[in-house]
Amino acid sequence: MHFQSFTRLRTALSGGAVLLALFSTSALSAQTTIAMPDRNQKTHIAPAYFGPNAFPVPEMSDDAVSGNLQLSLRGDYFMGDYGDHTGSLMATLRIPLFSSRVNLVAWMPVVERYSLSESWIRHAPITPDTPRRGWTTGTVFLSTDILLWREGKYRPAITVRACLRTAAEKDMKAARNYDCAGYFFDAAMGKEFFLDKGMLRSLRIAASGGFLCWQTGNGRQNDATMYAVKLTARFEHITVSQDLRGYAGWEHDGDCPMVTKTAVNARFGRYTPYLEYQKGLKDYPYQQFSMGLTVAFDILPKKANTKQDKKVVDM
Repeated sequence: MHFQSFTRLRTALSGGAVLLALFSTSALSAQTTIAMPDRNQKTHIAPAYFGPNAFPVPEMSDDAVSGNLQLSLRGDYFMGDYGDHTGSLMATLRIPLFSSRVNLVAWMPVVERYSLSESWIRHAPITPDTPRRGWTTGTVFLSTDILLWREGKYRPAITVRACLRTAAEKDMKAARNYDCAGYFFDAAMGKEFFLDKGMLRSLRIAASGGFLCWQTGNGRQNDATMYAVKLTARFEHITVSQDLRGYAGWEHDGDCPMVTKTAVNARFGRYTPYLEYQKGLKDYPYQQFSMGLTVAFDILPKKANTKQDKKVVDM
């Protein structure tokens, strides 16, 4: 047992070292000028005033760590509450590092097409002469996801994650992205309950919490607490999930987004197509319709790639 604990600690430190190097690169790329902070000044650098891909509410990491390399492409269509419209193509790459317990994950909107309404231009921190339509490329998110404990008969699985958001945007004028760095840390806990009979194979309950931060200008940063809960129902080939996620910043100026999402996916060997609908409940003025496909590749040696579908593990 002591050797297993040491191995998990060494794996976690290795993953943390990877993220630390990435974070240093991101901090150097930030372009926001540092000055004396003014806590009374409203920055409007918050999800309620920017495009849907600027700093969305992160997905929950429970049950996400995989022993397979996964490539996902997703098409998104956003209907804004102010009459604006956005379409984007999201790419996600999940790479197992060292073992099936540690993943390096990168995701970004590869391309985004937006159409701004008069109401949105009056609401967002942009000038009236901003072009109504345009194309842009989103920011890159990089995370290290670590499965600390696999699920046991009575013990939930526990996953921790450290993520950074790069500062490489070129379309600050249209308020599509923040021109500043950000990061978050969180932990997720989930437990699956198997059913003996019927079409429904299992129910999974998960919750997570964490800390999220981004730079807002004038030397200030916004600190937020993260939260999420999720219920997943698994059938033979189809999985249906419902979640509630959000984070709450200290400025209380459009920086407390809350969303709920319904997702359906079907697994056919290495291919997993999925459909999603997400609704912003607070400080995220968008409805999101998504359709995507995830493809898995077995790249780890057989001894390292322990089977991820096994939910009960003897210790």
